[in-house]
Amino acid sequence: MRKLFSKLTNAGAAETLKEGTKLIDEIFTTKEEKLQGKMELFKMAVADRSSAREMYQNDSWLQKAFAIFFLIAWCALTFVMLNYFVFQTIELQDWQIAFISSINGGISTKLSTIIDFLFGGSVSAVNNVKLKTKRKNENI
Repeated sequence: MRKLFSKLTNAGAAETLKEGTKLIDEIFTTKEEKLQGKMELFKMAVADRSSAREMYQNDSWLQKAFAIFFLIAWCALTFVMLNYFVFQTIELQDWQIAFISSINGGISTKLSTIIDFLFGGSVSAVNNVKLKTKRKNENI
């Protein structure tokens, strides 16, 4: 059962439980075994979330430094791009524009990841809405 859960932890929690229950239904034959397997899977998912919350309770100085670095770099590159494209106060060669644009795109992606990590991503909110809607429909 632990091997099954460790293979599924790369997916999101909802996907992990969904795929895990499918596998449990395929592996076990009796209702009791299936119910026990699903309960164990759910317990492991809850324990995994709990340990992750404890692990990331305090941010290290390195995490803060990376977040600040990417924020400053993004602001600086955006400032350069605004001065070139909008205000036309500086002149850049084509290779410089391409270089700055590609670095800015990469930094924007990293900054988005950092913001999602620090403030929570929107995927969990979407999953919660879907689960609540599904539960309401099941009760009807």
